Amino acid sequence: MLVHYDQTSDILYYEVLDIPLPELQGSKTLKVAFHHATKDEVVVRSITLPKRSTVGDVINDLKTKVELSHPNAELRLLEVFNHKIYRIFPLSEKIENINDHYWTIRAEEIPEEEKNLGPDDRLIHVYHFIKDTAQNPMNFGEPFFMVMHEGETLAVIKVRIQKKLQVPHEEFAKWKFAFLFQGRPEYLQDSDIVSGHFQGDGPWQEYLGLEHSDNAHI
Repeated sequence: MLVHYDQTSDILYYEVLDIPLPELQGSKTLKVAFHHATKDEVVVRSITLPKRSTVGDVINDLKTKVELSHPNAELRLLEVFNHKIYRIFPLSEKIENINDHYWTIRAEEIPEEEKNLGPDDRLIHVYHFIKDTAQNPMNFGEPFFMVMHEGETLAVIKVRIQKKLQVPHEEFAKWKFAFLFQGRPEYLQDSDIVSGHFQGDGPWQEYLGLEHSDNAHI
């Protein structure tokens, strides 16, 4: 145990486990980043459960380890990579299939407005971006969902975005808004009907982009 690649050490390190080793070997630990609904903070919690546990089990365990905005808050688990949301995990999915080394596993409360979507409402992805030296969009910051109502103008949606992100008026006035499809931005005016641009081609292909400087708090 003290010899490794012909190198001998006189120090033996050990770790005191919280649970018996056989139980640990049959378990899986996920690092989950919890985003509070009303506070600008993210806390990371390690959730250790049997490998055959489900996403629903993770959520139930997480609820006991974080501060919720209200006791009956519903949570969802997201898969995030490169500042984009790639999927919402079904509650029945087994955690042994989830990779938290490559992806960021994010938990968040489900807003009330998303629980009662009308037949013409749509849940769209909203991402922050800037342009690199070659004028290509580069995403940054925390991606999020937003309810888009049929016939809603950009001006109306902007009010909700500013309220959600709590951006000061002076700074928000500098932001540009664009519909992006396959990385190509189409800039929008306040009078534009946003829903007319979305065709349901996938969140990594189409989203509402917020172009502004890369501020650490966004």
